[in-house]
Amino acid sequence: MDPSLPFLIAEIERLSKSSIGPDGTFHSDKARRELLKISQQLCIALQTTGQLVEDFLFGTADNLLLKIGVDLGIFRTLVANNAPLSLQSLVDHTGAERALLERIMRGLASIHALSVTDEGLYGATKIARAFASTKGDSGARLFNDLVIPGMHPLPKFLATTGYKVPNDLSHLPFNLSFGPDNLFEWVAKHPEVLTSFQQWMTSQREGHTLWLEFYPFQQQIVEGYDKSDQDGVLIVDIGGNMGQELLELNAQFPSLPGRMVLQDLPTSIEKVVPSDKMEAMAYDFFETQPIKGARAYYLRNVLHDWNDIKCLAILRNIVDAIKPGYSKVLVNKFAITDHDPCAFLTKLDIIVIALKEVIKRTKK
Repeated sequence: MDPSLPFLIAEIERLSKSSIGPDGTFHSDKARRELLKISQQLCIALQTTGQLVEDFLFGTADNLLLKIGVDLGIFRTLVANNAPLSLQSLVDHTGAERALLERIMRGLASIHALSVTDEGLYGATKIARAFASTKGDSGARLFNDLVIPGMHPLPKFLATTGYKVPNDLSHLPFNLSFGPDNLFEWVAKHPEVLTSFQQWMTSQREGHTLWLEFYPFQQQIVEGYDKSDQDGVLIVDIGGNMGQELLELNAQFPSLPGRMVLQDLPTSIEKVVPSDKMEAMAYDFFETQPIKGARAYYLRNVLHDWNDIKCLAILRNIVDAIKPGYSKVLVNKFAITDHDPCAFLTKLDIIVIALKEVIKRTKK
């Protein structure tokens, strides 16, 4: 028996009592995450070393099964139905060969991506609902079509380059899979992947704390806004994709003064749904910033895609546009902690090493 088992079980019991209220809800998201983390440690302690090896290595098959489930529309079909469906019903929905679909469904059931009744009917689970969502659907497509193939050469690449951080944007693991274009150039030339990327960027913040929950926007930005300027700009969202941040901002503060401007490359701006809540402007943040003297310039998950030299170029273009003593630059991005780092961020760090020649920055 793993010697940590008694402690982990006792810790889960303690956290369950102290973190969950009588109505079954957590007192805070921090409490939920603490219980999740200790539960993950318990799962490791319960497995043999051989099972752990299999769990990690065979996880590749899990990813492929989920992608096939997305491609066939299995998750959205199950979620849309109030009752479980038979295999034949799913054959009719998907057009897949019955013998193959049965094996796929068996695999998905084994990872709890769907449920199976004693009568052999298939139903939606929490995982099925997750991958029926925009984040799950677009993410499965994006990762299988772009991220995973782009990462695959990383171990061999690092071995042949002496285990150094890549510093040549034209020679990355990504390029070994996709050719000479950099990541964004390649994506722009492949409409299906671009659509998945845009949908992913629109929805990927689901499950994460929104910036308006911890940043006092009203006190820090709105209260100092110059209302005497009839054409003034309250906030510019630079590299804001489809405008989800500005729409969320307007939803929480429906009576904001001034203009809100969304900026991104033309391939994104042309797909933005027209709204009287914000202005959409095609803009490359390596060029001169056309909006001068805005109250706030906002960058969410932009700087993590670029090395220090490129980040300084982006920021200089903003500095040249600000009104000293009035404008503020808001940078919203993840930072890896030095102690007990988040697995999500360390995985993202490996992804960007392979795809973008950058590293995730720590709090230091």
